[in-house]
Amino acid sequence: MAYPGQEDTGTELTGVAVAPDGRAWVSGRNSDRQGLLHWNKQRWRWCATLPSTATEAPSGVHRTPGGEIWVYGTGVVARWDGAWTELPPPTGFRFGVTGLLPCADNDVWLTAYDYGVGGPPGKPPSCVLRHWDGTTWSHVTPPFTVGLLSGITDDDQGRPDRIAGWDFWDQTRAHHLRRDGTAWVSERGPLASTPVVLNALARIPGTGEYWSVGTTSSSPYPPAQARVEHFGP
Repeated sequence: MAYPGQEDTGTELTGVAVAPDGRAWVSGRNSDRQGLLHWNKQRWRWCATLPSTATEAPSGVHRTPGGEIWVYGTGVVARWDGAWTELPPPTGFRFGVTGLLPCADNDVWLTAYDYGVGGPPGKPPSCVLRHWDGTTWSHVTPPFTVGLLSGITDDDQGRPDRIAGWDFWDQTRAHHLRRDGTAWVSERGPLASTPVVLNALARIPGTGEYWSVGTTSSSPYPPAQARVEHFGP
């Protein structure tokens, strides 16, 4: 489907979110530093230029149950409601943002991975989990710290629910995190004969079931195969 800037150098599309009525939003960036593309069920148009000075395109977009639209990535966390409201991005490390869950103005979760100074190559990333309380971002230590956190979901009430993860020190099972009301606790996937590197997680609304997808290798060699897991009855 054609969209504005499709042929322009530097245009990049990175994620999609869809409303129940069929409207859609795509994160990315064009040559004019606009970071959100909107489908109103008739045509695509770019929303206003992001306020952030970040040079990279947002890595994803999230739609809350209440209809708020957020984009997130390295150097940018912002909400669109006809105008941009931007949170200060977490600082102090070089990280790749993998997921954002805005539950309320004072309750926003961010998942990421960080190679730190000097890496890669050859150095595994560390897990990054941050929480916004309306004023500042705080560091939250997950049950495992070497690997990556690769996506976050909410429950049917919009509360933080589960996080998909890759545990560098135990790659034979997926290492998910589950919110037990006050803390994030481990929830392991089935034992596998190959490494399990999950990179996305989705909840089936109203069912308590989940799908997660990824690969069987954290590097190009040996060639990775697709990995799909299901959680539920």
